[in-house]
Amino acid sequence: MSKTQLVINRIRKVVKGKLPYVLFSGGKDSLAVLSLVKKACDYLGVQPEAIHVDTTITIPENLEYVAEVCRLLGIKLNVVRSESSFFELALRKGFPTFRRRWCCEYLKLRPVKDFLKDKPVLRVVFDGIRREESLRRKNTPYKEWKDYLNCYLYHPILEWTSQDVHDYLAKERLPINPLYSKGFKRAAECWCGLYKSIDEFRLLRQYYPEMFNELLNLENMMRNGGSFIFARNQRIYLRDICDP
Repeated sequence: MSKTQLVINRIRKVVKGKLPYVLFSGGKDSLAVLSLVKKACDYLGVQPEAIHVDTTITIPENLEYVAEVCRLLGIKLNVVRSESSFFELALRKGFPTFRRRWCCEYLKLRPVKDFLKDKPVLRVVFDGIRREESLRRKNTPYKEWKDYLNCYLYHPILEWTSQDVHDYLAKERLPINPLYSKGFKRAAECWCGLYKSIDEFRLLRQYYPEMFNELLNLENMMRNGGSFIFARNQRIYLRDICDP
C-alpha cells in the first residue's frame, strides 16, 4: 500500500463521526494535508472545512492563494484573526522574542480557539507538521491533545519527507503558492521576524516594498529601540537591510 493510501485510510478512521478541520497556512505541507483530508472525507460523505489564520502581518497574495485553493477543492474556508493587529500589539508589548513569543499566542492560537469554542464537541483538527522539519519534532506523536482546541490535533504527514510532499502535489497537480517561485521558502503567512532570515526580508523588500516599509515604520516607532529581527544574540534593524 502506498504512503498516500496509508495516510488516507488513517484519516478516515480519525474523521469517522467527527467534524474535520484543516489548518491551512498556504504552504506546501498544509496543502497536501488539505487535499488528503478532502479525499478521505469524500469517501465518508463528510465535508471538511479549512481554517486560515490571518495574522494581520501577511502578504496579501498569500490570502488570495488560500481562498483560490479552497474554491478549487470545494472546501469551506474560515478566515480567523486576532481582535488586535500585530502592529497594535507590537506597540504595546514590543517585538516578539524567543523568550516572549506572544505572537503565536495572540495572533494564531487565540483566534483558532475562539473560532472552535462554539463548534460541535465531536471535532478533529489536522495540520501539516513533519518530523523532518526540526529536531524538536523528533518525538512528536501522531496525535496530541490540545487544550486550546479542546480536541485532538492530528499530524497525518508527520513521517513524510519534503520529497514525499513534492511528489504528492505533483501527482495531484495541485497549485503551488506563487510565493515559492519568488524565492520565499515558506507560505509567508506571518512576518513577525522570529523565524525569518535577513534574505527573506530582502525578498520582501524586493517584491513587496510597501509592506516592508510598513514594518520599517513600525520599527522606527518603537520607544525602546527594539529591532524587528533578533538573531544570533544581536539586534538586526530593517533599516540596515540592503540589497546584497
